Parts: sequence; structure tokens; C-alpha cells
Amino acid sequence: MSDGTADARSFHTLSPSQQQEFLGLLPALIVIAERAGDELKERFPGRTDGLEVKFKGERDLVTAADLASESLILERLATLTPHVPILSEERSDAAQTTESTEALWIVDPLDGTTNFTHGYPLYSVSIALTFGGEPILAVVHAPEFGETWSAALGRGTVRNGRNCSVSGEPKLLNALLATGFSYGRIELESGGLELFADLLQTAREIRRGGSACLDLAYVSSGVFAGFWEADLKPHDVAAGALLIREAGGVVTDYSGQDQWLYGRSIVAGNPTIHRLLLDAIARRDLDVGESA
Repeated sequence: MSDGTADARSFHTLSPSQQQEFLGLLPALIVIAERAGDELKERFPGRTDGLEVKFKGERDLVTAADLASESLILERLATLTPHVPILSEERSDAAQTTESTEALWIVDPLDGTTNFTHGYPLYSVSIALTFGGEPILAVVHAPEFGETWSAALGRGTVRNGRNCSVSGEPKLLNALLATGFSYGRIELESGGLELFADLLQTAREIRRGGSACLDLAYVSSGVFAGFWEADLKPHDVAAGALLIREAGGVVTDYSGQDQWLYGRSIVAGNPTIHRLLLDAIARRDLDVGESA
């Protein structure tokens, strides 16, 4: 396996054999994500007693299940690619990563922790490999539903072994959308509720599932026509963005630029719905970037 600190900053500048070394990791990555999902299922409320829950913030939780899933993923990734750093939600050996970092694993061992602690089955495991700030491998696994989405750069998106694509719906009136709100509720001060109200009036319906990774996976397979959310972290979006792009969709930040991975806002969907969402955001003049 190539060293994660190779000189080339763009994946496409690597030789075909070097590219294949990375892309060929996808089957192992699926196994890791699904095994982590098994760890979570074993600890899901109702199947075990006394789930330990701690608070990282007023609404931001971490559980023993998060940590068990994360330990398994980090251990197996370290064995799979010893030289590639890992950026994970709870622990990281890559705290100072930026878009210029070469190969980098980005991990969310349990996205939807609040759902999980309340016994609500909408949660997921997300693992992505980025190179030079762009995702090249992605897996999102929904343990309670037995569903797994995966993608490798240039090879399309697969849901449970079948190729999938984003919705072809061009009209908001017929579109099912998804979104979320940050733990800090910063949207309340920057027009986010007004945007939600605008789209609630124009879309068929909006869902707020509580797991951005899973929402993005559902965009990639045409369940949701579009998604938007602010104040997200790389582990929330890295895998889902590749799933959508490889399924024919578009991913940007709120300003329509390519700063969605570290810029903390994301808009995603099929090309037409994506543009309509950007237009709706622009009309409300929402803050973007680090303050979004």
C-alpha cells in the first residue's frame, strides 16, 4: 500500500496501479463498516442494559457504543493502511488535517447518536477515504435496516449490491427533501428556520432523520431528491458526498463552491434540485463557510 504522505496531491496524478491499490480497498471497507454495525446493534437499547451516555455538549452525546464501534474501525484501518492517518469523530491521529492532506480516512463510528440512545433505529456507520481533500472511497451502513451503500471514485454507487442513482425529479413540488439542524441551533440566528419554511411550502415534504450520513446515502439512491444542512463536520459528509457524486448528483457548499468538506455547509441532490436549493438559500442570504 502506498504511503499516505506521497508527494502527489491529486489522486489522478497517481499511476493506475497506485490508484488501484487505494480503490481496491473497498471490499475490506464494507466488511469493516458492517462489523462495526454489528457492535452497535448488540448495544442498541432494548438489547442490552445500562447504556453509558456522556455529554460532549448540551445536546451532543457520546456512548460506549460509539467508542466500541470506533475502536474496531480504527484498529482495522490501522492494520489495513498503517501509514494513512485517521480523522474520527471521537478520536483522531490527524487533528491538523486540511484539504492538502494526502490520503486520509474520515470516520463516523455512529452517526445519529441521539437517535440511538432513544432506541430510534435511524443511525449509521460512515467511513470515507479521501485523497488531497477529495473522497475516493465511501461506505455508509445502516445496521438496523441491513443496508449498505458503497462507492469508489469513477465506479458508481452501489446499494446492497445493486447500482443506484439520484432521483430524476426536476420539480420541488414533487420532491422529498431532507435536512437537519445543528446541536448549537445556529440556524435560528441565520435564517435557517425561514429557509425551512420556504422549502416546506414548495417541496412535497421534508424529513429530518437525525443522521446526515444516512440522509446523504438516501439522496444517492433517489429516496430524497435533495439535502441541505449547516455546521456539519467532515465525518458527517465525506462518505455521503462521494455516494451522491458517483450516483450522478451534485454536492457543494451553500455558496455553490467546493468547500463542503471543511467549510461546514452542504447542499446535495440531483442537478436540478441542487440548483433550486441553492437559489432558495441565496434568497435568504444565509451565512456560509466557517460560521454557517
